[in-house]
Amino acid sequence: MKLHLPDPNLLQKTGEVDYYYWNYQFPIKYIQRIRFKAILKLMGDKIYDKLLEIGTGSGIFLPELSRHSQNLYAIDIHDKMEAVEKLCKATSIDVKIDRCPIENTPYQDEMFDIIIAVSVLEFVGELNKALSEIRRLLKPNGIFLTICPQQSKLLDFFLSVYSTKSPDEEFINPRKEMSRILETHFKVIKKEIYPPILGKVLPVYSCYKLCK
Repeated sequence: MKLHLPDPNLLQKTGEVDYYYWNYQFPIKYIQRIRFKAILKLMGDKIYDKLLEIGTGSGIFLPELSRHSQNLYAIDIHDKMEAVEKLCKATSIDVKIDRCPIENTPYQDEMFDIIIAVSVLEFVGELNKALSEIRRLLKPNGIFLTICPQQSKLLDFFLSVYSTKSPDEEFINPRKEMSRILETHFKVIKKEIYPPILGKVLPVYSCYKLCK
């Protein structure tokens, strides 16, 4: 499945950990784009009615997600929503954007068919509360797709080169605990480790398809 990312000139950094530009820089872009391609693979060809992206950041994934949903929603806590709205206008995307934390959203119970979080949960302060909120928002047959970084020498090497912080300083939640916490709150439909072959030795991301 081909990945459609917007022109980087339409994007703006929205926070300290918004590294959207890594998706366009060689060679780290090949690691970064794994996340989006993994989510698209788990989404399949289905067009979802109501889709929510958690932690939309610069909105880099919204143009692609709009191709897979009839009603697109996005949330984040940053104060650069005008920049995201400009992106959506420039790319003709119809999306409802709200500024709020995932721990406390304004949406109704069982509202969404699919919820997506790309490299977000490792930055959430109250992770258990956030996952409980995601469960509340999912329809009975809804799915939650998320991809999170692993404890990996390969990933840590790239982060140490491109970031001013060490991985342990960057992420709020321990990467080793992420899988256990996710599997406590949700049933696992599918779990994949990336990259597909090298990931058996040097895992970079774990990608989940989950349900209530």
